[in-house]
Amino acid sequence: MWAIYGAWMISGATFLILAFFVGRAATLRSDGILIDERGRYSLNHFQLVLWTLVILSLLSGVFFGRLVHGVADPLGIRIPSELLGLFGIVAASAVTATTVKRTKDTFRGESVAASGGTEWPPRLMQIFLAEEGAFADKAVDISKFQGFIVTIVVAVAYTSTAARTIGTAASAQAVNALPGFPTAFLALLGISQGVYVTAKIPPAAGQPAGLVVETRNEEPDVFRVTKRAASAMH
Repeated sequence: MWAIYGAWMISGATFLILAFFVGRAATLRSDGILIDERGRYSLNHFQLVLWTLVILSLLSGVFFGRLVHGVADPLGIRIPSELLGLFGIVAASAVTATTVKRTKDTFRGESVAASGGTEWPPRLMQIFLAEEGAFADKAVDISKFQGFIVTIVVAVAYTSTAARTIGTAASAQAVNALPGFPTAFLALLGISQGVYVTAKIPPAAGQPAGLVVETRNEEPDVFRVTKRAASAMH
């Protein structure tokens, strides 16, 4: 089974390096894959990147492991419907949340916090912070916090289950399906994503103290300033 474990780790590292280069090419930041159109760290981006790495690296690892072991049909791997449902929930949540954010950016740009330039750089804590209204970047958005915690717990639980399933298999031939996903965990993730997206819809009163989307969009030079500063740091 070590061939599957090894292929899994190599696949995960490869996808992580790819995410690094894509993010850096776009923003000149090593963590640029996590930054959204507002120039802020995004929980949506984090969740989608995390589950893409978890699921696709596992699928790739099982395939290459079966290939190395000489299995006649290395592509004969079943993907459980629960796992497809999980990925669908995360993708649908990301699309819906992005739609809500872009709508607010268009019609309420003066009330939405943004990051950019050297004065208002993105911060990792933005994954948890409110991004609209007078309390933007001053208060924790509890829907983001619960979404992050649920994502981590479910991802760790699934990864651990997958590792145990592979370790207890009699042969590479026996690893012919990705591990299933408990319905209760799937429901938990669905509820969590629903709360997160729904919480984005109501507008927040007031205006952020710092840079806002409206101002950021009016000053495209802010991107060049950010890139020059990043280049100087690296």
